[in-house]
Amino acid sequence: MKRPTVLLPLCLILVLSITLPITLANGEKPVVVTTTSVLGSVVKDLAGDSVELMVISSPAVCPAHYDIKPSDVYAFSKADLILYHGFEPWVDSLVKASGTNASLVKVSGNWNIPTGIANYYVQVANVLEKNLELNVSSKLNTVLSELNETSSILKGKAGALGVSNVKVITMKWLKPYVSWLGFNVVADFGPPEKLSSADVEKLVETGKTEGVMLVISNLQSGTAFGESLASEIGAVHVVLTNFPWTDPESNTLTDVLKKNAETLFKAVEFHEIQLTVLKVKSELNLYKTLSYSLIVVVIVEAALIGYMVRRRS
Repeated sequence: MKRPTVLLPLCLILVLSITLPITLANGEKPVVVTTTSVLGSVVKDLAGDSVELMVISSPAVCPAHYDIKPSDVYAFSKADLILYHGFEPWVDSLVKASGTNASLVKVSGNWNIPTGIANYYVQVANVLEKNLELNVSSKLNTVLSELNETSSILKGKAGALGVSNVKVITMKWLKPYVSWLGFNVVADFGPPEKLSSADVEKLVETGKTEGVMLVISNLQSGTAFGESLASEIGAVHVVLTNFPWTDPESNTLTDVLKKNAETLFKAVEFHEIQLTVLKVKSELNLYKTLSYSLIVVVIVEAALIGYMVRRRS
């Protein structure tokens, strides 16, 4: 009659021995879900392996156009902390579908200029400490120091290259960044799919009238329109990214800041080469014209001399 009393504790111990390690293993790292690679890159840079990170939307597409998948619902359901910007139209749907109990924190603002990048890092660092008790202040200070150094170097290069004399038309989301570098932005355009024919005509007119050198597209918003506009007005087409993780060299927002600047600087140099080539071609055409004219003069003179000789004889 005492056997059940003995077996019950043994069963409990057996169950705990099986489930407890799993619970501890799953609880070792808090799960942080971010809606974009912008937020994901900041979390990864600050927290590293201290958290399990899941990023919802692909860095290659605009989050507003992202189509959610069943795996996204699963990610939300497993999250301890969810970070979002506020412009993603699908966040509420994922929250409801997943039944998540995670803390949902909005981190917003511009992220493609140095002050905006610093703001994102500070916001995320505070969120990690408040919600997950992760102190990342040391890493934060390192990142901000490197950001300041990179910003100074890029501004110096931009000044030396004389970008203030370079007129550009840029995709609207990139205007703050392009202006920060010092380029002369004469016009900007919104998402290409929302442009009217009148908008396009005005951009073409402005581009030709102002002598625009560069047309800048945002990778995530589509590049076909920018390429067409550049071809129409005789400018160089440049494609920048607004999100990290679009290539192996763009791991952080500071990496994106640097890579986009280098892309623009190369485009300016390429435009100058194009101008030099056009100048050389123009001079060659002039020399050809002068040569042809000289040949004509020589022929006429020879004909006149021959005529005079024949008359005297």
